[in-house]
Amino acid sequence: MGSSHFYKLLICAVGIYASFLTWALVQEPLTTKVWPISNEQFQFPNIIAISQASIAMIVGYIYLNFRKVDYQVSDLIKDHYKQLLMVSFTQSTSTPLATYSLKQVDYLTYMLAKSCKMIPVLLVHLLLYRTPIEYQKKIVAILVSLGVTIFTIGGSQNKKKSIQANSGSYYGFILLAASLFMDGLTNATQDKMLKTAGSKKGSKEEQKTNKKITGPHLMFSLNLFIILWNIFYLTLIDREQIHKALTLLKSDPEVLSYLVVYAVCGAIGQCFIFYTLESFGSLQLIMITVTRKMISMLLSIVIFGKTVNYTQWFGIFIVFAGITWEATNKRTASSPQGKQKVDTKKSQ
Repeated sequence: MGSSHFYKLLICAVGIYASFLTWALVQEPLTTKVWPISNEQFQFPNIIAISQASIAMIVGYIYLNFRKVDYQVSDLIKDHYKQLLMVSFTQSTSTPLATYSLKQVDYLTYMLAKSCKMIPVLLVHLLLYRTPIEYQKKIVAILVSLGVTIFTIGGSQNKKKSIQANSGSYYGFILLAASLFMDGLTNATQDKMLKTAGSKKGSKEEQKTNKKITGPHLMFSLNLFIILWNIFYLTLIDREQIHKALTLLKSDPEVLSYLVVYAVCGAIGQCFIFYTLESFGSLQLIMITVTRKMISMLLSIVIFGKTVNYTQWFGIFIVFAGITWEATNKRTASSPQGKQKVDTKKSQ
């Protein structure tokens, strides 16, 4: 049981890492390349968001049919539209807030904040939803966040001199804190929806809407709401973005192929993300995503012979010590001796 759990998590991690890598490789030329005919960059975030969400929604629908679930999407939206509206909104606004914060804070501060994404998820679970979380998981979340922070600081030691004195303005920190809160609210609420749905607790009225929600349910419905939020924004606030994007696509049709590949990579990545979220929870998912850069660096050491300094090695040690400690405890708990100890404690 313990080994199958480990291999499932490993497959999820590899799938997320591979999807993020290909997604990032396509994202860079898509958004930063100056296209030859229009002589412009494709800097239209809402059009990109709609494109990715559209493909992800289609893939989510196929994934949903493959799972053969009883709970219809139309019923899910009717029963949980408030939560879906909130999560899709927080998910849609988190990245723009973080991007705007970069105009006020330096990149190191930005990366350090993003390295600690597990902490806001943990806080939202504990303070807002009153979710009981094992002491062991809290410690691992702190250790991983600390390790990734040390790793990030170690990798930026040579860049410290270039940090401007006024880079840490209050406005930038407020935007960054808001982005992290949105991330925490998004992941914790998704976790809550997946874990509480299907339980028999509550009144008869609550049980009617308490049907089993799966990862593909959320993948389809959240992407649908993300499309609606972005259309709402484009229609009321930034209509010119639609016109400019269509003009550039007509001038440089090659952009469309990059946009489609980018959206497909994102959709495949979401399949792994929502499966991980459903099977292992938001803390495990965030642990995978925040350690992605560290794993990429370790691969580059093995493949390309790149080097890391002692500070970074210390950060890597802390992260893997935390993960190993959790894995060892889980394996011990799932063994016959571990189960016997648990039963003895309960009987006492």
